[in-house]
Amino acid sequence: MDGLNAWVLTLCACAAVVSIAETLLPESAVKKTAYLILSLVTAACLVRPIESLGDLSFDIETPSDTAPYTDWLSKMTQEEFSSNVTALIKDVLREINVTSQNIEVHTYISDDGSVYIDKARITVDERYKERLDEIEDAVFRSLGIETDVVVRGEGT
Repeated sequence: MDGLNAWVLTLCACAAVVSIAETLLPESAVKKTAYLILSLVTAACLVRPIESLGDLSFDIETPSDTAPYTDWLSKMTQEEFSSNVTALIKDVLREINVTSQNIEVHTYISDDGSVYIDKARITVDERYKERLDEIEDAVFRSLGIETDVVVRGEGT
């Protein structure tokens, strides 16, 4: 508490000296330079207590078993990735005027934490039966994803 009192007293004294110095300065080009120097002195008075904090340690203990958190984070990442890929596939289908019934994106996470697409399966209506290869090609050309395109009711 003594340190806090000393810091507040120093800060008040600094503010008083700076205020008096500013009022005594003549109106000239020197005033801008003096303002800069007085501002630096005030800043030095403000940060002075930080000097005494140098020996603080900010070690934070982490739980020994982080597996549940890691698993949850991996699952959320995988779900978000699948959702984003699904949205991209819908955009490609929209460009070629195809409406999908269902899109399933199957992903996996490697040992290094990277998310990969295992496969994508697009279910379309009967009216797109003649365009299955075109749909697969469009998705592969745009996104580089191998897909299985099936007609609803036939391959489901």
